[in-house]
Amino acid sequence: MSEQFAGRYCIIGAGASGIAVAKTFVQRSIPFDLLEREHDIGGLWNIGTDSGIVYESTHLISAISTSAFEDFPVEPWVPGAGPDYPGHAWVLDYFRRYMTAFGIAPFLETGAHVEQVMPTENGCWEVKIAGEASPRRYAGVVVANGHHDKPRRPTYPGTFNGEIIHSRAYRSQRQVRDKRVLVVGAGNSGCDIAKDAAFVSSAPVYLSMRRGTWFVPKFILGFPTGDVLANVEWALTPLPRALKAYLFQSSLWVLQGPPSRYRLPDPDCRIDGAHPTMSDDIPRLSAHGRIIAKPAIERFDGDDVVFSDGSRIAVDLIVLATGYELSIPFLDPKYYLGGDGKPRLYLNTAHPEHENLYFAGLIQANGSIWRLAALQGKLIANAIIASATDPSEARAFRRVVQQGAGPVSRQTFVPSERHKLETNYFDYARVLKKNQRVFKHAGRKNWQYENLPNPVRSPIQQAAE
Repeated sequence: MSEQFAGRYCIIGAGASGIAVAKTFVQRSIPFDLLEREHDIGGLWNIGTDSGIVYESTHLISAISTSAFEDFPVEPWVPGAGPDYPGHAWVLDYFRRYMTAFGIAPFLETGAHVEQVMPTENGCWEVKIAGEASPRRYAGVVVANGHHDKPRRPTYPGTFNGEIIHSRAYRSQRQVRDKRVLVVGAGNSGCDIAKDAAFVSSAPVYLSMRRGTWFVPKFILGFPTGDVLANVEWALTPLPRALKAYLFQSSLWVLQGPPSRYRLPDPDCRIDGAHPTMSDDIPRLSAHGRIIAKPAIERFDGDDVVFSDGSRIAVDLIVLATGYELSIPFLDPKYYLGGDGKPRLYLNTAHPEHENLYFAGLIQANGSIWRLAALQGKLIANAIIASATDPSEARAFRRVVQQGAGPVSRQTFVPSERHKLETNYFDYARVLKKNQRVFKHAGRKNWQYENLPNPVRSPIQQAAE
């Protein structure tokens, strides 16, 4: 069976990043298979799978107008097009329509749980699928399984008598109804869960924050915040990033005021120094007394939680909205991580030694990861086509990759596990687009993989036909 996959690429993961790369591979005639361990697509956006981390109240935190794939746009102001910030079911349906529109489905194999990916001596990659007797041998691999799989669970001294769950296990307001709830972490998921609890519990909801957070509203002057920022970014393109951040922070200060006005701790970093928390609700609920901010947890004491300021509260349920560890379970960390625990890749996309190992969606930014994954997919496709049809362009790109491998961003973010993949959306998108210029020939849309000998069709395609 292994030889049936020779000459093909393997894309692992059929979430937003995987289907974005698959679309470009279809358009550029690059032979590939799209492997998904679940019974369905959607990745973290599919509430019906183990990979899904969404909950019933999950909505996009960035407007669909600036999140949707650029070649499959959605305009919410058009009648029937949908809301500005749609829910998870709408998003999953959008992914299905995207796959249909670009002919991706024939290349999809669900229930294909990748257990291990290893390089071979001849430069190929062996992909071991659960339940298959022998590994498949692919020409290359694109890792697009995301980075929201392994929950980060901090530990604290003492014993807690109540229930502790990670936000990954949260699905519904029923889990917090009429309970005394403490949410640990003021990121987007933590604030969503705290809001849910505030709406269905008579008791105040507590929000433990190690540091202050900038709460960015979803609308500015009646327009989705992402739309406003995109237009301002375009208008202020020549200005330094620090000045743009200052102008946005000053504007937010005038329009909304500092968090301390809402009984929340003020941040100790610039507004672009940490991943944004998009919420209109938390400041209002805090001002209403429905959510009460607390500092970091110091220890547990039976029914009580004791905080770093010496205060204590009794709670029934603790929700750890503490993020996820950077983990790719089927790939040895030596193939993608440096000594600092950050990816040792070029733009978190291309490997400096293995020219046929790529990554998509291994990024965190203040904007649409879907669009960034689509740009990564174009870069990956160009590199693959160049390696097959234009050795000079392939060598030029490899030099760029080897010289530029390292931290994805030169910008300083809050030093935390949460920000190991963080970068500025607009700066990163510009760099990805700039890299396309290396490929004067391979980058043309009509410059395809068809110059190569026709590879054997995989069993996936044969079954689809």
